[in-house]
Amino acid sequence: MFVKITKLVGKPVCVLLYAAFAALAAKKKPLPLLILFVLHLFETLTVGREVAKAKSVGTLEWIANCLCFGFTWWLPLREE
Repeated sequence: MFVKITKLVGKPVCVLLYAAFAALAAKKKPLPLLILFVLHLFETLTVGREVAKAKSVGTLEWIANCLCFGFTWWLPLREE
């Protein structure tokens, strides 16, 4: 159930979070944006790389997707 919901609304939610956190960063409150980016970077280097290799996804594609969308990208792919 969680994977199905993630697949439907995960990417738009990530885009909204980045937009909201970027607005906060413009108001000199960059911590939420930095935390989100660091979490996605950590996912990129751990789980995202493993899922991409298992599913034969190109390097640039999985790095960009992990940094932008985090687990909302690789979780549905891993469940396929």
